[in-house]
Amino acid sequence: MFRCLCRKFLHLSSKDSRSHYYFLQNPCLKSISHISNTTIQQSFTVSYLINSCGLSEAAALSTATKIQLKTSKKADSALTFFQNHGFTESHITLLITKCPSLLLADTDKILKPKFEFFNSLGSIDLAKLFTSDPTLLKRSLNNQIIPSFNFLKSFLHTNENIIFAIRRSTPILQYNVEKVMAPNVAVLQNHGVPNYIISKLISKQPRTIMLNNSRFSEIVAMVKEMGFNPVKGNFITAVRVMSGMSKLNWERKLGVYRSLGWSEDEIFSAFKMYPTYMILSEKKIRRGMDFFVKEMNYKPSSISKYADILALSLEKRIVPRCSVLQVLMSKGLIGKDLCLSPVLRPNEKKFLEKFVIKNLQRIPELLRVYQGKMEFLG
Repeated sequence: MFRCLCRKFLHLSSKDSRSHYYFLQNPCLKSISHISNTTIQQSFTVSYLINSCGLSEAAALSTATKIQLKTSKKADSALTFFQNHGFTESHITLLITKCPSLLLADTDKILKPKFEFFNSLGSIDLAKLFTSDPTLLKRSLNNQIIPSFNFLKSFLHTNENIIFAIRRSTPILQYNVEKVMAPNVAVLQNHGVPNYIISKLISKQPRTIMLNNSRFSEIVAMVKEMGFNPVKGNFITAVRVMSGMSKLNWERKLGVYRSLGWSEDEIFSAFKMYPTYMILSEKKIRRGMDFFVKEMNYKPSSISKYADILALSLEKRIVPRCSVLQVLMSKGLIGKDLCLSPVLRPNEKKFLEKFVIKNLQRIPELLRVYQGKMEFLG
């Protein structure tokens, strides 16, 4: 009977056939079929990410929502390319976790030209470069990377200097030269900053010239109004510090120093001498000031004259040296009004020679005080 039914089914008229196949045309069933295919692709993708790229199951499941592999052909080609260029398993895992779409990149058209370009620059660890910022591999070589490189070369001159800047901040090759970097450099030039100082800025702190042009212009003007000299290095340092802070954070930091007893003049005088003191965390500032004022009995205004000492390590430098200082003061070997700067700024060898070794015969325990083996008395 089953054979009869089969023959009857196979010999249906075309009209009857269309009617009979209606169940295959049902939208709901088509949707189920589509879901099934998607699920299969996701399952394959997850499996590939785990077994071939070294991702954890959780990372693979998350990454599979961003990319779907129908086959392994393109992905295998991309992985082989990276392996042939010195990428280890950990490099590949990190690379694909950050930028999974690279598994679908055309090795000949997209990856190879960029690797050849960066290899031509000289000694550069491409695995480290691209795993730190994989999006660089997705940018246009001719329209983005090379124009940015040429702009950098006009200031940095050598490939070695450019590589140094790229290592400091890979995004510098991804910013628009005409709309962002060149206008910001022009602002500095218009305010009288020499090119050799601009070159140092681009080399050591390239992120500074990536700031929004209107905000950057505002900052440069403010720094000049504060009295910084454009031909001095601290002008560009002040610009860099302010460029790394939002207006809100800047005002908040000013409020911290006010609350610690610094006047407006003292705050800005300190900024002119040591611009980087403004980037210290509130916790570090308060701990340092609390120690100097409460334990060492210095006035806040005294510390404002040497604001750079707030950046020093409290545990490793300030407390050990001030412990020695306290002992020497108690013995009358130095005055109680001694400036902290010559005590805290010198390197360890110079400090030991000047304040510890020369006084060991009079105070044998002084070295133990410095080493923290005797409690700081205040």
